[in-house]
Amino acid sequence: MKKIIVAGFISVIALTAKGQAAADPLKEIECKSYADEVKKAIKSTENPKQNVKSATWVKLAEAYVTIGSRCTDDSTASQKAYDAYSKALEIEKAAGGKKVKSIEEALNGATMSQLFLSQGANFYNSKNMSMAAKYFAMSSKINPKDTTAALYAGIVNQAIGNSADAKVNFNAYIDNGGKDPAVYYSLAQILKVEKKWDDAVSVLRKGAAKNPADKDLQNEIINTYIVSNNIDGAIADLSKMVDKDPNNILNLSNLGLLYDSKSQDFGSEINKIKDAIEKHSTTDLEKKLEGEKDKLTVYEGEISNLTAKLKKEPKTAAATKKRIAEVTTQKVSIEEGIAKIQKEIESKKADQSTAGLDAKLPELIQNQKANQEKALAIYQRVLALDANHYETNYNMAVMYFNQAVETKKVVDAMDMKTFQKDGKAIEQKACEQFSIAKPYFDKCQSLKSDDDMVIENLKNLNRILEQCKN
Repeated sequence: MKKIIVAGFISVIALTAKGQAAADPLKEIECKSYADEVKKAIKSTENPKQNVKSATWVKLAEAYVTIGSRCTDDSTASQKAYDAYSKALEIEKAAGGKKVKSIEEALNGATMSQLFLSQGANFYNSKNMSMAAKYFAMSSKINPKDTTAALYAGIVNQAIGNSADAKVNFNAYIDNGGKDPAVYYSLAQILKVEKKWDDAVSVLRKGAAKNPADKDLQNEIINTYIVSNNIDGAIADLSKMVDKDPNNILNLSNLGLLYDSKSQDFGSEINKIKDAIEKHSTTDLEKKLEGEKDKLTVYEGEISNLTAKLKKEPKTAAATKKRIAEVTTQKVSIEEGIAKIQKEIESKKADQSTAGLDAKLPELIQNQKANQEKALAIYQRVLALDANHYETNYNMAVMYFNQAVETKKVVDAMDMKTFQKDGKAIEQKACEQFSIAKPYFDKCQSLKSDDDMVIENLKNLNRILEQCKN
């Protein structure tokens, strides 16, 4: 919003200048005389005897300054004046003259700076952004302490995508004491696009220090941390904001969400490690191997019995030999299967890609739990201040629901023997967690009855709770 106000102010300058020139007939006559002075001065510079004198070029520069300040006939009068003064300075220095100081003062004075600023505004108003940026930048170059020129140059350069120059302009504005929060915000956005996260935060901190009442700059610091995946930095800054204003519901709910997000990140890492360990585990293969070995023992016993029967009952020798052949074929198939399983077990045991992963789990689980507890405590603080805070009710519902899902996964992974021993108790715990989530979803539905996500979650949750009753 602030950037729009500033841009509008540039337009006002340009419109005012144009309006004055067009509406007053006397002004037109005056401007014609100024144009004549410019032509006369140009003619002098074309004279071989006159163009080697600094005074000739100073007179041309002054003519351009006059017409540029009083009229809009020559939109580039400021640059032409600057070039003429520069030529005069070059000649005077070469001649070792005494007018160097006065020419430098004119070249770098407030009048020249203001003329570039005014003509830059005219270019801006006529939508010639590249020229506007150039003229604003020249104004800032001539008068580096002028925050207005640096501000305008930065805004226009940013608008046309010239981020490098915009950064220079905005930094000049800031270095000279500029306070407009929009500038700090804009410079931070450029730095964020360049993924210079620390620099962006530094700029936003400067802006927040200059504008302590501006909440947007403080929040943008948090957003920058989040975008750059620096959750710890965001938590640290937001915690300070909460300490200063403990009843600020927005800050509290955002802090809770950050802890919640961090807990989920730990949960994702835990699941990845568990999946990797499970993928390389030989437990199921070893169980399968034992089962196949038991089957092999049975087939070997049957072959032994059939061989004995062949000796004792020669009359049924043909049928017995046929059966021995069938069982032997099955035995060979089992042996091949055993060899394949053994090879797979050896391959998994030789794979060291998951070595040491299980040692990381206890600390990750502890960190997940700690951040979840912090999130829960902060969410409860929010609801104590506002029981109808929709986002917090929803976050609480999701937290308990996800806890229940993780608990249910433990049950789903059990074999029958383990389930008969421990499954019922863990299943009951999951049901309790699902039950805790329901009032928060119900509250969300009462606050926003048309929220499709809440409606769908409630349907799913109610189905689960019905199963819990069985």
